Amino acid sequence: MVTPAWVVTGFLDSGKTTLINRLIREELSEQEVLVIQFERGDTPLAEGEGVRSLYYSKAEIEESPYAVADSICEEIQKDPAELILIEWNGMEHFHRFEEMFLQFHLKPAIHVEKVIYVGDEKELKHKITDSGLISMSQIAAGNLAYLRVEEEKAELSARELFQINPDIHVFTEGKWDRFKKKMFQYEVKSQILLLLVAAAAIFYLTANSYLGSFVTLFLGVFLQAVPFLVIGVLLSSAIQVYVSADWIRSKFPKNVVFGQLFAIVAGFCLPVCDCASIPVFKGLVKKGVPLSAAVTFMLVSPVINPVVILSTWYAFNGNLKIIAARCGLGVLCAVLTGLTYLISPPQKVLLTDPAIQGGEGYGDYVISTSDDSKAARFFQMMGHAQNEFFKVGTYLLTGIFVSTVLQEVWPGMTRSGGGIPILASVAFMMAMAFILSLCSSSDAVVARTMAGVFPAGALMGFLVFGPMMDLKNGAMLLGGFEKKFIVRLFVTTFLICFGVVGIFAILGSGGIRI
Repeated sequence: MVTPAWVVTGFLDSGKTTLINRLIREELSEQEVLVIQFERGDTPLAEGEGVRSLYYSKAEIEESPYAVADSICEEIQKDPAELILIEWNGMEHFHRFEEMFLQFHLKPAIHVEKVIYVGDEKELKHKITDSGLISMSQIAAGNLAYLRVEEEKAELSARELFQINPDIHVFTEGKWDRFKKKMFQYEVKSQILLLLVAAAAIFYLTANSYLGSFVTLFLGVFLQAVPFLVIGVLLSSAIQVYVSADWIRSKFPKNVVFGQLFAIVAGFCLPVCDCASIPVFKGLVKKGVPLSAAVTFMLVSPVINPVVILSTWYAFNGNLKIIAARCGLGVLCAVLTGLTYLISPPQKVLLTDPAIQGGEGYGDYVISTSDDSKAARFFQMMGHAQNEFFKVGTYLLTGIFVSTVLQEVWPGMTRSGGGIPILASVAFMMAMAFILSLCSSSDAVVARTMAGVFPAGALMGFLVFGPMMDLKNGAMLLGGFEKKFIVRLFVTTFLICFGVVGIFAILGSGGIRI
């Protein structure tokens, strides 16, 4: 039997035991809970019928960590619990925890589901600096952070956490309901879903003797797309590290016309991916840049930047008409969408008190210091690029897989074009782009594999709408913007893209032949 475990980390007296007591009292009162403490502060552990505890000192885990692990394993086997809450010592490197709980005897007995970092210090930055890699290792391992600070101080403290772990979700005491919801939210990872779908498809293809050609086609597309993905994340990371968001904001003109033109020029000159454009967009709105220009920049930058143009040129064998159509339609759709915000501009755009999320921070085990050397910035850039590559790579693999299945499982559809009406094919490809959530630096390679299934006009729907709006972008927008604004942005972008690309397709797709 494998017992789920939640780990609570943080400085001494940061409120770890207080958080555990509240969880036990309000949410876990009907469960059998085992609390393992590696640190004791002034707050006593809550008592109850379903609660029992173990305590091990810092000296014990330093001198005989495996003996402690064996002791815990024996306790679990003798008297199993429904949930284990672990209060980790704030002055002990998290690597020690991993040695004890993720290896040897305890690995098959305990499954660590969540790691929560607790903090209540106003000067969180200095505390982290003083403790060095000990705190950094705990923050980097965290899924959630629970800050016991004033609301107005929360964002500043959260930024220090994002510098170390950009993926951590930060909540304050005032957002207990949101924190609780996240604690009890169990998501099936996209990698697992992809693995299940892949296993089912491979079984089907094997039964039909198509496995060899499937693997060959899949690897061929993957090897073509990866170089552009690497170039894209490197350039995007370099811009985030070397070009400050404040500089970008300061250059935006207030005039509507010049703001639109500057948004297009900035979108071309700053090759950020669609993920990176959203934090910049949020900063522009905060700084008072006209909303129409900010929206245009966010939508146009992933479509017309040089990396996207290069990957499109490569994927379609130097077909300049494809490049011109993608860039032209992308600029037109982005500008039209931006201009709609001059008509009945929304009263509220940003959340007044958002659940704090990452996005503008970058780098693992990196913290704001006075070290501004070239080497420090370079390693910061490479750390961010590494994170982005593996995150976005999952979406790329999903897209390649789906496009390969389309060609292998339904070869008749590929040869005939599927017989789908032109407007329906445009809408279908736009929906595909939204769901697959590919990086704009490599989506053209995937689109090229479906050129035999869908006409050029439909492919434009995939290449224009996908970088502007997809699932991962929607998730990022939810972290800082009002839902009404997000719904309006999605609906407006979809309708304008569908209308513009649909007219383009009906009129012959500019005479493009693939």
